[in-house]
Amino acid sequence: MKSMLKFSLLLIGAFSFAQTNILDTSIWTVGTGSVGGFNAYQNDASENERIMGTDALGGTSVIWKAVPSGNGGQDGGWRGNFINIDHTKTYRFTVWMKKIISHDGHELFGFEANDSASQEVSLNLDGSASSTSWFHSADLPALDTWYLLVGYMRKSNETSTTHLGALYATDGTVVGSLLDYKFGATVVTIREEAILWGNDTGNGELYLWNPTLYEVNGQEPTVQDLLGLGGGSDTQAPSAPTLASTGQTDSTADLSWSGATDDTAVTGYRIYKDGVLEATLGNVSTYQVTGLTAGTSYNFTATALDAAGNESPASNAMSVTTNSSGGGGTVWNTSGNDINYTTGNVGIGTTAQANYRLAVDGTVHTKEVKVDLVGWADYVFTEGYDLPTLEEVEEHIKKKGHLINIPSTAEVEANGIELGEMNRLLLEKIEELTLYILHQEKKIERLEYLEGEIKEIKKKLHKSLK
Repeated sequence: MKSMLKFSLLLIGAFSFAQTNILDTSIWTVGTGSVGGFNAYQNDASENERIMGTDALGGTSVIWKAVPSGNGGQDGGWRGNFINIDHTKTYRFTVWMKKIISHDGHELFGFEANDSASQEVSLNLDGSASSTSWFHSADLPALDTWYLLVGYMRKSNETSTTHLGALYATDGTVVGSLLDYKFGATVVTIREEAILWGNDTGNGELYLWNPTLYEVNGQEPTVQDLLGLGGGSDTQAPSAPTLASTGQTDSTADLSWSGATDDTAVTGYRIYKDGVLEATLGNVSTYQVTGLTAGTSYNFTATALDAAGNESPASNAMSVTTNSSGGGGTVWNTSGNDINYTTGNVGIGTTAQANYRLAVDGTVHTKEVKVDLVGWADYVFTEGYDLPTLEEVEEHIKKKGHLINIPSTAEVEANGIELGEMNRLLLEKIEELTLYILHQEKKIERLEYLEGEIKEIKKKLHKSLK
């Protein structure tokens, strides 16, 4: 009765939010295969059941059950219908998962973001083209245990590279991290995906429940609400941060803050521009507001958040006036024969762009380009590297029209390429090709050996028949 009451209170509380869940699970009924906006992965009804069972909050609900057939690959779960979105906004995806039986596959939770030509266009937080679309691609920590998976698709002009996604236990403890992505500027639709993958033995089961999709605008339920914890025992809001301006251009304003405290811990911040929510951030201390109008005054405030969703009072108001168009406030410094510019971005043949320290509309003539990178493609040669089979490569080419991890034509035309990252990806393909060649060489040597053995056997047989 206590768990049922807890579930009922959560449902009643959900109606107080200005937003409703974009994903309508009220249409779920007991049965098999697809239902409403949830399409059984690979249209395989035999691997997808909906049953009545005990949900993550102790109530009785319709639960999606992925039951693999043992043929590997896609083993149950759904891909939702495409939903129209605004790429200038951030969205939060969630789903509850519970793995019932240990298996050789793993659980996937992610998305597909498409442009108007139905081409996938999603980016990593650093702005590079994303070759994957999974917030979570691993095993859940424990069997027969519900976990809430929370992933974020950030707005296309997002500048923060802090990942906010997380894996939560039912008591609200964060037990793992999830990847965040951001929209390409041409994305118009998105859909959620929750899948059991790669189960070759057919003995696994995965329960899925209560998927949600919300725009992040301060009107969505908190993660604590989705966990059924509400404010819990933590009802004390953090103290207000102290906001400061650290610089501006004609289209950006750089903000920083400090001083917020909480009885448990500050977990994030919200930035407001002229009283309207501008961004919800993780536990960071700086943010660059972009897309501003030159020669215009803006008022900014910040609030602090804790894990229970409590929000602090607003910080001090910070008024920032952007530079007038034409680069007012630009200061070049000289030192001997050196000249440098340290306070903003530079555009040649184009206006300065917020995500690039130097933007050039035209050709660049130079003798050498050096790109600093963290990491290289030699992970291909490490033990345990998941080298795709040639069958998987062929299937990916047939489906996507390009190699695994290599951006498509549409992605390159929309976002260009990063030289360092592309060289890493090309080396990855070369090293994978080397492994394929080595494997084939071993097979050839084995065949040559067997061919020699067969010849010897034929000789002996021929002699014995004389």
